[in-house]
Order: sequence, then C-alpha cells, then structure tokens
Amino acid sequence: MRTSEAFVLGTITGAVIVGLWGRTIEDYLGEKTRGVRIKAAEGIRAVEESTGKVLDRGGNALRRADEFLQDTKEHVGEALRAGQEAIRPAPTT
Repeated sequence: MRTSEAFVLGTITGAVIVGLWGRTIEDYLGEKTRGVRIKAAEGIRAVEESTGKVLDRGGNALRRADEFLQDTKEHVGEALRAGQEAIRPAPTT
C-alpha cells in the first residue's frame, strides 16, 4: 500500500470514527478534563485578583510620586524666586 493510499484510508477511517462516536468521545473528554479546567479557571481568577492588587499598589505609588513631584516643584520655584530677589539690584532713585 502506498503512502497516499494509507493517508486516504486513515482520513476515511477517522471521519467514520468521528461520525459514529464523536459525541461520545467529546463527552468523555469533557468529563475527564473537568477537574483540570476548573483548576485552570481558578488559577486565572487568582491571577486576576493578584494583578488587580499589584496595579492598585502601583497606582498608589504613582499618586504619591506625583504629590512628591508637585511639592518639589513648588519648593524649587520658591527657592528660585528667592534667589532672583536676592541677586536683583536695588532700584535706583
């Protein structure tokens, strides 16, 4: 038997098997993989919760950093204005 003939025979056999027992095989596999799928779904939920917590902490850190930068900006501005006043010559009269 040639390879191409074996391939065609295998394809026909597979189609017959799927046609006759496809639903039974699908139900069997669904039953046997149920526990794995439940664990995978729980794992995805745990990842979602953990990611949410990490992103919340990151958001809080960014807000604190923004507040710090705004305060620093104000202090630098005040220091620059004070230095400007200190070096500005007195008005002549």
